[in-house]
Amino acid sequence: MGTQSVLCSVCQGVLPATGRESYTALRGRLIVTNGYCAGGCAERLAEAERAREMARPAAPAPQLPQAPHAQGPAPVRMAPVRL
Repeated sequence: MGTQSVLCSVCQGVLPATGRESYTALRGRLIVTNGYCAGGCAERLAEAERAREMARPAAPAPQLPQAPHAQGPAPVRMAPVRL
């Protein structure tokens, strides 16, 4: 029995046993060091990935080059006011 066959590929916890012959000293050591897999790891991993995708900002739109005169509004000239 290899360790990969009893470990969850996501959380590395020990998966539930398939029968009495699965309870070995190696399995016991893995339970002590890694703990049990709570189940649903693949679903939680997929949900976290979807949340990261939703939180990722969209790529900015490419900026078109502007003509030199389009750098902003033209300066405003004020006429003198007579009172």
